[in-house]
Amino acid sequence: MAPDPASNPEPQSTRRPPGIVILALSFLPWAVYWWTASQANPAGVLIALGISCALLAEQVLARSARILDIASLTYFIVAAVGTYGSDTGMFVDTAGPLSFATLLVVALTSLIVRRPFTSEAAKYDYPRQYWRNPTFLATHSITTIVWSGVFFICAVIVAFSETPLTSPLIIALMTAALIFTAFFQTRGQGYLIQQRFKPYEWHVRVVPGGDRQQNEFDIAVVGAGIGGLGTAALLAKEGYKVLVMEQQPEVGGFCGSLMRDDFVFSSGVLSIGGVWDNGPVVKMLDSLGVQSANLFSRHSSRLMYKGQRIDMGNGANGVVNSLSDIFPEESARIGAFVQDASEAFYQLHEYTRVFGSPLPDHLVVQLMGERAAAQLPRSYPALYDWMNKSYADKLGEYLTNTNLKVLLSSAPGQNGTTAEDTPGLRALIGVIGPMLEGSYYPAGSPRNLAAALADSVRQHGGTIMTAYRTDRILTDRRQVRGVRSGDEIFQAHVVVANVNARACALQLLEANEVGGPYIDFIKSLGMSRSAFVVYAGVDSDLSRYPSLITDIEGDYTILINSNLDPRLAPRGRASITMVAPIGYREFPSREEREYEDRKRQFAALLIRKATEVIPELDGRIAVLEAATPRTLESRTSMPEGAMYGFDQSSRGRRPHFRAPITGLYFVGSSTYPGAGIESAIVSATICANDIRGWKRV
Repeated sequence: MAPDPASNPEPQSTRRPPGIVILALSFLPWAVYWWTASQANPAGVLIALGISCALLAEQVLARSARILDIASLTYFIVAAVGTYGSDTGMFVDTAGPLSFATLLVVALTSLIVRRPFTSEAAKYDYPRQYWRNPTFLATHSITTIVWSGVFFICAVIVAFSETPLTSPLIIALMTAALIFTAFFQTRGQGYLIQQRFKPYEWHVRVVPGGDRQQNEFDIAVVGAGIGGLGTAALLAKEGYKVLVMEQQPEVGGFCGSLMRDDFVFSSGVLSIGGVWDNGPVVKMLDSLGVQSANLFSRHSSRLMYKGQRIDMGNGANGVVNSLSDIFPEESARIGAFVQDASEAFYQLHEYTRVFGSPLPDHLVVQLMGERAAAQLPRSYPALYDWMNKSYADKLGEYLTNTNLKVLLSSAPGQNGTTAEDTPGLRALIGVIGPMLEGSYYPAGSPRNLAAALADSVRQHGGTIMTAYRTDRILTDRRQVRGVRSGDEIFQAHVVVANVNARACALQLLEANEVGGPYIDFIKSLGMSRSAFVVYAGVDSDLSRYPSLITDIEGDYTILINSNLDPRLAPRGRASITMVAPIGYREFPSREEREYEDRKRQFAALLIRKATEVIPELDGRIAVLEAATPRTLESRTSMPEGAMYGFDQSSRGRRPHFRAPITGLYFVGSSTYPGAGIESAIVSATICANDIRGWKRV
């Protein structure tokens, strides 16, 4: 059954006191016990027992129990039996060492079982979705360690001195621990996030419009993919002197096109998300003055699975209706899942709307402040729930039908990962976004999008040099100085690398400048899968088919780009691109004898599979070309021809957008938020804002 929000009332209800008050109340029976024990009054044991019973009774009614209160009740039951049943004075005479030793054991046990006791009170301040967050748990592990230290010190003091339990020292230590917990719960989470990225906390102040020599630039961009062009366009518009260097004859990278005998094909891009009123792609284009309204065409999508054709509707209602027709028994669950996904998706874009794009957590802390960042999980619970889980986790919360989950796990936006390995954030951007707001294709061809950004760069005074290979990023004492191409040196205060971070670190930088630990980190990152691509000009009209068809069992996708723009093929004909994922090493190198034979075999196999979906392909292919992983590697300079750069799964880490060299940035699939055109635009927006200084939009 789908979770029913009404059946799980959140503990942070406004009728409840703050978590720090809950924590203080948990120590109330101990405070009474210590005060009466210091007076040698055994009645305090029974009073403390009564208070513990009252505290725990409320928790039992709420079907939850805090480890500290359970331990307190247990201790005072044993103390009451010992004091009044066995007539022993131990629990009064040695109350200090016994109680603090017990609390120390409780604190350490809660750490061992990964339920730090301070987190249980803090849960009253945060939605259930945030309780599994690593930063939340790390914060309260630290506060629990602090309490452990206080318990240990107090135990030693009262055991080996005449200090009474009610002495100012003991009271001061306990009060200090409580104050630290209240402070660190609010500020500590932001502090921990910032500490993870401390090596990258640098900023180069570049003032646009200054006097520059001929080969001196404010910003040099290495690589003219969408991330690099987007960054350059935003900065050129602000008046920075920008240079873009691209080793290929054309800009665009994977966002390019091929033309063969009047047929135009996509060289890699199948669809683009973020093309909606509040989407990152539209926001960037609008800020550049580029008219986005006629720049994209919306896809019609079909999934093929077990002989069934599922034509996906538009928007949340369209998706629910399409899937409910196939899985009527899951209709309510589908609706609940789409509603939850919708809330999380729009929350992702809502909380960072003033900065133009979603942000990584350390930038949220930096720009909003620790206190405001700590409030976000309470304001956007659905988003933080997705961020703490995999896509498979979210599907499993609502859906029971395996075939339905397979269908929803088939989206190309997962960037080559399974649902189990797809982080929730990636699923929101790459899967849920296109599901709710549609996936699009650039009118004319993908290269038109790249050309629009390149035109913006030039219109604002930027320089783009194609067929210009960057041989070295110049640095001195771990600070950027410029770039070198052959014998030419271009000075720059900031360099933006729109190349894969591995290629940048290992080929364009001096190893001693990068540093061994960072090089080891880069080498440890796996690449995503590559692809085998077939470009086919078909002597047949395929306009009755959707523009994007994914065969789930066949593991390939067909793009009929001429259905989106008839100009991409001669009249009555069709231009299609077929993409099948394949590992880089599953295909021989070009030097091997069987390379061409394997290439022909793979192309024939993929066409045969596609003919089962589109029978008109049989014997009607007029133009044929194929690209192997080796082709893609050569065409884009992406190591291993990886379609999505680094491994995009939850197992993989991703480099920070600032390198450990002052003045060097990464944009594109190497960094946050990952692969895809929309993600490249997000990374460009973040990079440009960081260089020019963050502004609210």
